[in-house]
Parts: sequence; structure tokens; C-alpha cells
Amino acid sequence: MAMKAVILSIGDEVLNGDIVDSNAAWLAERLSEMGVEVVCHETVGDCEEEAEEAIRRAAARAHIVVGTGGLGPTEDDLTRHAVARAADVPLELHEESVAHIEERFRRHGRTMPQRNRIQAMMPQGATVLANSQGTAPGFIVRCGAAHVAVMPGVPREMKAMFDDLLAPFIAALPIERRTVCVERLHLFGMPESLVNEKIRHLMARTANPLVGLRVSGGVISVKLAASAHTAAEASSLAQRGRDEAARILGDAVFGTGTDTLHSVVAALLERHGKTIAVAESCTGGLIGAFLTAVPGISSFFLEDCVTYSNEAKVGLLGVPREIIEKVGAVSEDVAAAMANGVRQRAGADIGLSTTGIAGPTGGSPDKPVGLVYVGLATAQDTAVSRLKFVGTREVIRDRAAKAALNIVRLHLQTIAPGDGWHPSA
Repeated sequence: MAMKAVILSIGDEVLNGDIVDSNAAWLAERLSEMGVEVVCHETVGDCEEEAEEAIRRAAARAHIVVGTGGLGPTEDDLTRHAVARAADVPLELHEESVAHIEERFRRHGRTMPQRNRIQAMMPQGATVLANSQGTAPGFIVRCGAAHVAVMPGVPREMKAMFDDLLAPFIAALPIERRTVCVERLHLFGMPESLVNEKIRHLMARTANPLVGLRVSGGVISVKLAASAHTAAEASSLAQRGRDEAARILGDAVFGTGTDTLHSVVAALLERHGKTIAVAESCTGGLIGAFLTAVPGISSFFLEDCVTYSNEAKVGLLGVPREIIEKVGAVSEDVAAAMANGVRQRAGADIGLSTTGIAGPTGGSPDKPVGLVYVGLATAQDTAVSRLKFVGTREVIRDRAAKAALNIVRLHLQTIAPGDGWHPSA
């Protein structure tokens, strides 16, 4: 029998929707990658009786229950009490945790309030999970045949505790786990429906690797999770599936794993020794923000001009005023002039520009909200792409910035065909 887990989120703020439960999603992914089958997510509020019932239910159907939240020092932090009741053991003070909490307060120049001692109260017989990022320790205790592990709800604290302490504990349990290997492909510029159509033959629920699609911020991620008896077998299955999907999806694939559009563009700029300068109108600095998130980009990213007004386009970039008066700022001609102007101004190899209508007002039948022109200029040529996006102002600006980066990526890949990500890379 494969190892099964239940994820339990505790807290009124999660139950009522005041905060998004990102912890459960993160834990589910990590547990799945460890070969643990997640059979259920459950959320309960800060009620000791309801939390106790939820813990008992979870322990009856899983080998391990992974809970988050309710370990703070306030009156509504009742998780430790609920777990102790479910495990039918008393709470007792863990002196080492008291010392850790006191020391953390001292490092910040404060005296620990007496109320924080409650955070060191543990169910009797529990294994303590030290908190390297905060005050509240976690713990693991037996509840019937299951292990119940509880961690703080603060994502930074929870993730460090899981990776450093709980994951090794789970891995050492003498219960069968699948050996799982996960590969990911990331795409931009291809609709999700078309991606699905192209690789639907790989997406049967009985397939190995199991293939799924996720869309976030306009980027489509293809997840391939392969399971086998050994890590080598699982890795081979996952890589073969990844390579087949990549061959089918072609140049829409920009990377794998933790790659982002801006990190891939930065790597290509470095590989080819090319510099870039950007002129942004409707995207208002977003392209620059993406690129400057990459360490070391200053060697290749020379300048970002946010030329929102017509005067700025004329004065800073040298866009001829008569062009703006004739065809308008949102036009192919102005995008081309902006890209050439910023390239010459900065002395860059590549000039990139955006001009468009982000909305929600300002559109017309000829130039609707969501219309964006992206210009790319080099010493040899200038090309302009006419794009149309749908969504809120924030969505349109974000997609336009990413589309512009993708245009740069595709241009740089033409310098050496096949230079982008490819199977077995």
C-alpha cells in the first residue's frame, strides 16, 4: 500500500478567505514529488473541537497528516490543544523550545512575553520540529496508526521546516512510497487549448508520466510526473515524456524547471554578447522590472526609458512629431521609431519598444483596448508586431511585457538556430 497523506489547514483567516491557502498547494506538490499520495485537503477554523474532529478523521484515512497554522501565542491559536486531545495525551512544556524562543527575542533586543511560553507546549511524546525562521516550533505525534505533523502557518517558516525536518522524517518512514521524478516545460505565446490539442495523446490519466497543464500569468507549464520502482527509471520516463512534448510544441517552449522568460532572455543576451535598451509606453517599466530581477543583467541591459507621454517620445527618443500627429502614438510607425530611438540613444545592439492601450478607457473601433505594438530594432532591421490582449489593465500590461520579452527571445534564437531550449538540453 502506497503512503497516503491528508493536508489540514487550520485558521479562521484561511477558512473565511481572508488569505489564500498557498501552503496546501505547496505541500501537495512537495508530497506528490516525494511519492506520497495526497488523498484530501481540509480546512477548519480556530475551533478546538472542530480541529480535533478533523485530525481524527484525517488520521483514520492516512499514514501522515500534515497540518499548518494555529501555533501562535494568541488565544485563538488552539492547534496544539486539538492535536493533544486527538492523540489522547496531555500538553507539556518543552524547555529547549522555551530557550529558543527567548533567544530569538533577545537577538531582536526584546524580552519574551510570558504569553509566548504557550508556543513551547507540546503533546506528550511529540518529536519537536525546531523553527529556524520564527518562534513557533512544530511537532510530530502519533494519533492512532498515523503520524500527525503540525507546522506554523507562515509560509516561509513552514517551507523551511518541511524541507529541513519533516521531509526527511517522511522519507524515513517504513511505508512504501512511489519513486517520482517531475519535469516541467514552460511555454509562452501558444493558447492553452492548442497546447492541449497538440499533446492530448500524452495526457491520458493512466499515462506514465502523468501530464498536466497549468497557466499562470500567461505562461503555460506542462508538468510531467513519472513514477517507477527506481529513481533512474522514473527520471528516464520523465525526460522521454518531456522531450516528446518539447518536439511537438516547438519554439513556444522557452525553458524548463525554474526558468522564466526574463531569465532565459538574460542568458541568451549573455551567450551572444548582445546588449539591449528598452522604451516603454503602455508597459510603464514592467519589462525593465522583469529584466532587473536577474542578477548580473547590468552587463547587457543598458537603459529603460518609460516614455509615456508624446513629448517624452519626441524629446527622449527622437520620434518625429509628425508621425505621432499623423498615425497616433499607438501605431506601427511609432513603435518602430521608439525601438530605433532607444537603441541609438543607448548604443545597444537591440532596441525594444512597447506602445498600446492598456485601458480600461481610451479605446476606439480602430484601436481597441488591449491593442499593443512591440518594436524590435537592430542595426540591420526593424520589425514591429501587432498584438491584441484581453483582460484588466494589469493583465494587458503584464502580457504585453512578457510578449515583448518573448519576441526578444525568438530573435536571439535566430542568431544560432536551435539556440533555445531543445530536447535533452
